[in-house]
Amino acid sequence: MPAFGTVSFACLKKIELLNLLCEIHSFTSAEKDGRIVGEIAFQLDRRILAYVFPGVTRLYGFTVSNIPEKIKQTSIKSLDGSMDEKKLRELTHRYLMLMARLEKLGYSRDVHPVFSEFLINTYGILKQRPDLRANPLHSSPAALRKLVIDIVPPKFLGDSLLLLNCLCELSKEDSKPLFAW
Repeated sequence: MPAFGTVSFACLKKIELLNLLCEIHSFTSAEKDGRIVGEIAFQLDRRILAYVFPGVTRLYGFTVSNIPEKIKQTSIKSLDGSMDEKKLRELTHRYLMLMARLEKLGYSRDVHPVFSEFLINTYGILKQRPDLRANPLHSSPAALRKLVIDIVPPKFLGDSLLLLNCLCELSKEDSKPLFAW
């Protein structure tokens, strides 16, 4: 009889442990799924910055919100501190053309850069490069759309889906994966 009670207690402990592991896995999976929402916003921001500032690989301190100031900063000649008017015009043109395309999709310069920062700060971003072969979710707009619908609260859903639509559009235009690394 004692063996039965011991086995029973051991089985209960194993079941508790398995349940705990399932909860942890579920939380980790939910956290990772949330990170994908932040990653969508982050990837859109990176795409916008890379388009406006071609050839600039270190974008530390650059945000979509501060593009106009960064255009001015990067247009100053390092030798004499004068303004490179041609570069200023080119970057400004790139920025305005891209914003016009995104605004046709509903993007607002006044709302969505700050909203993207909010999503990135709320959900985080992916910690490592996704394996597109192992998880095709990261390359499927439909799967990402479903994930966003499942995770994002209703009051933020419309703007979150708009950011995904903008990312999909830019991905089509530059023929790069949705999550370009």
